[in-house]
Order: sequence, then C-alpha cells, then structure tokens
Amino acid sequence: MYEEYPELGRRLAALKLGHYLEFGCGDGTFLKYILNQNKSFQSIAAVDINPGSVALARNKLDDYAIDFIIQETLPLAFDKHHFSAITLSNTLHHIRDKAAVLNELKRLLKPGGQIIVTEMISNELSEAELTYFKLHCLRADIDRNNQIYHDATYASHEIEGMIKETGLRILSKAIILNEKIGGVDETEIQSVTASLEEMIANESLSPGFEELKQKAQSVKDSLLQFGIKRPRQIYLEVAL
Repeated sequence: MYEEYPELGRRLAALKLGHYLEFGCGDGTFLKYILNQNKSFQSIAAVDINPGSVALARNKLDDYAIDFIIQETLPLAFDKHHFSAITLSNTLHHIRDKAAVLNELKRLLKPGGQIIVTEMISNELSEAELTYFKLHCLRADIDRNNQIYHDATYASHEIEGMIKETGLRILSKAIILNEKIGGVDETEIQSVTASLEEMIANESLSPGFEELKQKAQSVKDSLLQFGIKRPRQIYLEVAL
C-alpha cells in the first residue's frame, strides 16, 4: 500500500534512524517499507500487542535483526532517551489511551531525535478516497462489535492536536497524496466486493447486523460509482 505514496518514501529515506523503534508494527508492512529504503539504523525494535501480527512481521522481515516485543502495557523496558527515531504508521486510531502512549514515546526519545507520525485522514478527500474511508469505518464498526478497540479515521487537525497536547513539538508537516491513478477498476471492484460480503457474512449473528449491511451497501454504491483509493495521509515530524 505504501508504494502508492512516493513522496512518503522520499521523506522516510532521508531520516536518520539510529536506534529505531516502530510502535504498533502490525504485520510489518510499514517497517519493511521503511527499511527497504533507509539503512541508517543502528538497531531496530518493533512493538505490537497482537502475537499473530508479530508472527507475520517476523516472517516478512527475517532478513533483519529486529527485537520484536509483544506487549500491551506501559512502560516499555527501555531506558529514558533510548531511541533516535520512532515511527507510528496508521497506529493512532488503534490506540485507546493515546496520551499515555505519546508520553511514553516522549520518554523514550533522545534529545534531537524525531517521532514520525503518518496517519490517513478524513478531511478533504476525493470521492474515491471517501469510498475507502467508508470501508475503513465499516471495519472499525465490526471490530468494536467484537470488543476490539478501533476508532474511525481522524481529521488532520485532530491528529495535530493529539501531538501538541502531550507537549511534543511538530517540526514539520505535510499532506501526502496517494498517487495511484483514479478511476473505476473492475478487477478491484470485484475484489473489494468479495471482501465486503465476507466481512458482513461473518457478522450475521451480530446485534447490529442490519445496520452493518446498510453501511456495506453504501460502500458498494460508492465503489461502483467512484472506485476506491487509499486516503491521503498526514506526515508529522515531531520532537521534544
């Protein structure tokens, strides 16, 4: 997915990673993307709460020496000012106590280091991006129905506010556009439609099933009319 954002790749390639932490590594997609372009790391650590996702990340990144940590509670077992660079990629909307996490990352960051936040946003989207936004909201609804914390996407000013509330400084920011050529793609429509139908079928016994069906139909209608495109992302370079 990140290949659709070449400007993001250029910015990540210019970072000085040093002792580097990826917080919320998931299945390792973003971590692999950045490491394929930037070899300035001295050490790599990656944290996630999901053992299954970490297993996928280990497999995906077996060429690298990475300290994978499965942990839900804070603090992490690192000394103050341990990391030169910390990244959070599309992670904030999965975090319940964002202030606690950002304050922990603030503790772990070296003076002169940077926290890089990338997060898809909900404002100023094209029609194709809005299709993806609706799909993401549906996935978030399904996760919440299954007692999994998952917020909908935030507006860019909301994300900036979360950072500033912890006393961190935003050094630079940019809105990174998805450069995938738009339009309605029949193969993609079939793939997304099949995924939608599977998602909804798995929720047939959910108390909110009828509402989820309506939301899925709204995604299908938007998909057929406008196609689908991952939304633009906010990119923030943050320091102490």
